[in-house]
Amino acid sequence: MTAQVSSEASHTRILQGEVLAEVRNHIGHLTLNRPAGLNAITLEMVRSLTTQLLAWESDPQVYAVALRGAGEKAFCAGGDIRSLYDSFKQGDSLHQDFFVEEYALDLAIHHYHKPVLALMDGFVLGGGMGLVQGADLRVVTERSRLAMPEVAIGYFPDVGGSYFLSRIPGELGVYLGVTGVQIRAADALYCG
Repeated sequence: MTAQVSSEASHTRILQGEVLAEVRNHIGHLTLNRPAGLNAITLEMVRSLTTQLLAWESDPQVYAVALRGAGEKAFCAGGDIRSLYDSFKQGDSLHQDFFVEEYALDLAIHHYHKPVLALMDGFVLGGGMGLVQGADLRVVTERSRLAMPEVAIGYFPDVGGSYFLSRIPGELGVYLGVTGVQIRAADALYCG
């Protein structure tokens, strides 16, 4: 369901559900809206984010985009692993579609023609790291916890992990990519 309000100074479009989209003062606000699931992203969320970003990229009334997570616990705890596992076990293709479209979304954020701000409050894990790495400005808070925990289930650091982890000073990127250890705001600032 979509509601729309327009005015000269600001216009708003809110998508109900797992992704909220709103324009205030010429800034597009995208909110991952699954706080009970730590804002873990689903294929539908990837598609909603992609659609909204493409619409705003060509909208002259939107000057920049801000990404955030609903609730107080997480920006995004990564992909919804349970739904991907169930898809694989049932012989469906959701898991394949998810990764293809998630990686395309992450790349689109890297090449977005307007500034993107990522508000990384709470957990920023796996796929959440992929979403924020292409942002022009990444903001951490005292509650930020960043990691690539997929290595604990035998998966490699995807969503651009080989790119951004390799650029961390010293061998810290290798350490983070192999162990999945969570870092806090001060460590994130040091890592860039």
